[in-house]
Amino acid sequence: MVLAGIMSGLASALQISAAVFPGPGHVASALATFPLAVAAWMNPGAGIAACLVAAFAVLMAAPGECPIILTTTGPLGVALGIAGAAGLSWAAQTLAGAATLCCGMVGLAALFKTDPLGPGPASIGRMATTGLYAAFALAYSWIWTGITRRLVPRLLVAGEAQPDKAHDKTGG
Repeated sequence: MVLAGIMSGLASALQISAAVFPGPGHVASALATFPLAVAAWMNPGAGIAACLVAAFAVLMAAPGECPIILTTTGPLGVALGIAGAAGLSWAAQTLAGAATLCCGMVGLAALFKTDPLGPGPASIGRMATTGLYAAFALAYSWIWTGITRRLVPRLLVAGEAQPDKAHDKTGG
């Protein structure tokens, strides 16, 4: 529960940065995927809870960013974390993330009338736009798969470090 709270706080702060600091904040908001992936890698339920709590926090602070964390950065992080915890191959983890992200992008465009790649793609037609979303999602998921596969296991091992034996013998 503590992990989900910390990760949701970090994810929401990163996501909100897009509204607070346009430009550099949009780059930082993309990083909201990572804490949710960490939480989901450790425990899928914690990842889902962290995503929902982060979305609620974002709704309170920057309502315009809430649809983005609910449909793209949040589900991508949770999908990558669950796939990583399940020990799926790089390709399977990438495809799981890409499918989740592509569906989220389509949902964001359809439900919230917000084009995740900007105003240009909508002018090329629905099928071509969906293909563009899929290509982007695959490339983006591939990058995030690399990041999570490299960093999350290291974080988990560091978090499980044993106390120093010298301290145990001295009682402190």
